[in-house]
Amino acid sequence: MVQKYLGLTHEYGNTDCIELIRNFYKNELKIDFDLPTYPHSRVWMKNFHTDKVDEWASKCSIKVKLTDAKNYDVMVFKSEKCKLVIHFGMFLMPSKLFHIEEGGCSCVQTLSEYWMSRLHAIYRHNDMV
Repeated sequence: MVQKYLGLTHEYGNTDCIELIRNFYKNELKIDFDLPTYPHSRVWMKNFHTDKVDEWASKCSIKVKLTDAKNYDVMVFKSEKCKLVIHFGMFLMPSKLFHIEEGGCSCVQTLSEYWMSRLHAIYRHNDMV
């Protein structure tokens, strides 16, 4: 289902790591969820602290372990040095990450040690439970 979302160019507020997932959920899964307000620029990370994300996510999802992750669960990654969220992606079985990085294009990659060492949480939307 993610094929038509591959190769999209990163653009803050339109096709960034958060909006890519939200658009996929809305268009493919018919699930619409509100995101916390954030600036559509590189400074978006200053608005996403792990506590804020956990609070927001608790209203529309459940937290799951990596060993229980299923297709389309939302993955949240944090800085190694602090509790700032640095990236969002979507889990694809068996161990893949669908995401888009600044300056890049949307893609599916094997979950690397780099991302695993920064994994904060995985959330499953309540409509998928």
